[in-house]
Amino acid sequence: MPQYYYADAHCHLDSCAGVLLPHILMITCGTSHETNLRSMRIAGENHNVYFTAGISPQEAMRHPDIKIKLVEWEEAISSLLADSGRLVGIGEIGLDYHWAKTEEQKHLQYECFISQLQLAERLSLPAVIHSRDAEEECLEILRNFNIRFMMHCFSGTESQAKEAASSGGTVSIPPVSGSERKKFIASLPLEKLVAESDAPAIGKTPEAAAESIKMIAQIKGLDEEAVRKATLMNTILFFGIR
Repeated sequence: MPQYYYADAHCHLDSCAGVLLPHILMITCGTSHETNLRSMRIAGENHNVYFTAGISPQEAMRHPDIKIKLVEWEEAISSLLADSGRLVGIGEIGLDYHWAKTEEQKHLQYECFISQLQLAERLSLPAVIHSRDAEEECLEILRNFNIRFMMHCFSGTESQAKEAASSGGTVSIPPVSGSERKKFIASLPLEKLVAESDAPAIGKTPEAAAESIKMIAQIKGLDEEAVRKATLMNTILFFGIR
């Protein structure tokens, strides 16, 4: 395996500008059929990039015919696993009640989420979870599935973070501080944490994951080098990268 300096466990390279640095292990994440395909292409062109493929809740609620669409999209994702050799997870998927304002929109997100969790089980892949204003609902749903999962850019409570970790989940930390985030970073074991940039939505580039690593180290009172190595290994193990 190549020698990486640190890992960005969640970014969107199809939307990022600039040169991809070779010493960072990057997981670029799809949110739609089109971005899944772009993510596969980027991963195929860069030795230090792997990708996940999924339909985000924001995308799901745009499609009243979501059940029909999912058949096509999930067949395509299954093909990406066979064809690319770089697909390491299903995501980002989940629930986002910040954007879903109607019961119909929430229902479309739910239908999509359940279907893709079932897909993750069938393909034996971990799931990358987007939960915004819906953390408790996501955790309740995840209890019904036998899959590894990562709570991307998690912004829930300390108790919810602990529940996720105790249920086999990994909690991903973006380069943004906050009182509740500080609490669960301090209380969770280091082996349950990974660092992400969520570039370009939060960090501008994947290098911003280094800020997450620094924040984890400061809050936990650990050496930054130790956190860098640990979050890198946690990312590798979570996604089963060889």
